[in-house]
Amino acid sequence: MMMKNKNNNMKKLIPILTVFLSFFLFPSTSLGEWKPVSKSIDGKDVFFLDFDRIRESGDYVYYWSLGNFPESDGTLSVMIYQKGDCERFTHKIIDVYGFEGQMGQGEETGHDNSESKWRSPPPNSSLEIMLKSVCERSN
Repeated sequence: MMMKNKNNNMKKLIPILTVFLSFFLFPSTSLGEWKPVSKSIDGKDVFFLDFDRIRESGDYVYYWSLGNFPESDGTLSVMIYQKGDCERFTHKIIDVYGFEGQMGQGEETGHDNSESKWRSPPPNSSLEIMLKSVCERSN
């Protein structure tokens, strides 16, 4: 009888331990670090920022953005590491990672680390909204 109780207790603990350990062993974008800041005109694509990972170095800010593209074929989300110049209000892309799932989940579909040129974000674009949000947060 004592052995059955021990086995039942272990069976109850296994799912709890699995969930608990998954928070520490696997990075997750579902823990609230990604904050939605913009949507596409049709409202289907959503763009997020990770405000906890904004870093300042000299005159520049470094930040991560994420785009979800639910109607895309293959790459459903993209994480982008960017460098911003808040004084000139320009940015450049440093790294781009594509994923087959939403919110940067699933298999990586591609990676591009060819740094882009400095660019001014187009007026009223998601890029402008994100850079403005990052610069406001870093000041």
